[in-house]
Amino acid sequence: MSELVQNQKEQKNQKIDERVNPQSRHQAHVHYVVAFCGGFLGIFPILNVVHLLGSAQTSNLIDIVTSIIKMDWNSACLHAIGALLYVLAVFLVTFIPNHTRLNVKLLSLGVDVAAAFVMWRFPLDLPATVYLFPTFFCMAFQWSAFGGAYGYVSSTIFSTNNLKQLTSALTEAYCNGKAEFVLKAKFFGATLVGFHLGVAASFVLWQFLGNVSFLGVIVPAGLAAVMILKKP
Repeated sequence: MSELVQNQKEQKNQKIDERVNPQSRHQAHVHYVVAFCGGFLGIFPILNVVHLLGSAQTSNLIDIVTSIIKMDWNSACLHAIGALLYVLAVFLVTFIPNHTRLNVKLLSLGVDVAAAFVMWRFPLDLPATVYLFPTFFCMAFQWSAFGGAYGYVSSTIFSTNNLKQLTSALTEAYCNGKAEFVLKAKFFGATLVGFHLGVAASFVLWQFLGNVSFLGVIVPAGLAAVMILKKP
């Protein structure tokens, strides 16, 4: 019986080892750098008036419903535009690979840089909801273009599911004795670190430079682009 258990463990470890190769490691490293970009740009609306993360749609869709109930049509329209920008980004990432030869990963990094220029030049007297628009588009584009690594699905633009997956993987690996979850814990942990290093760097730069600091995303985006072009 003990030999059977040992064989099963060896088979699981072999499957994990098969997933860890130069290509998958390279994909994971790109993912971590892109997560840095996600954190770096993601705090734009938080620092500028809105105090709300613009990387997801849940709050925005709720605001559409509540605005309609309150008959605040101006607010409903602004939030609807935000939802459409989000949908447009997802549509483009899904459509482009099937109809063009463009690399959506490289295109996403270009969209991040373009969004940084928009964030830099954004007027300071617009309705609060409008400050969500740049991140609605560029973060949805990034999320759709970069899905994860090692077979794990992971977001580069927010932390909720990454934290959940890290917690469950650590529990499985170190409390339930399932060594095959160590790789998962490392991957989601590194993604969380990358994202929040981006947040920290962006916030520190913003304190000194204001919105021009978002142009700093050119550095990690450029690094990610080079890494993508130089495949192992």
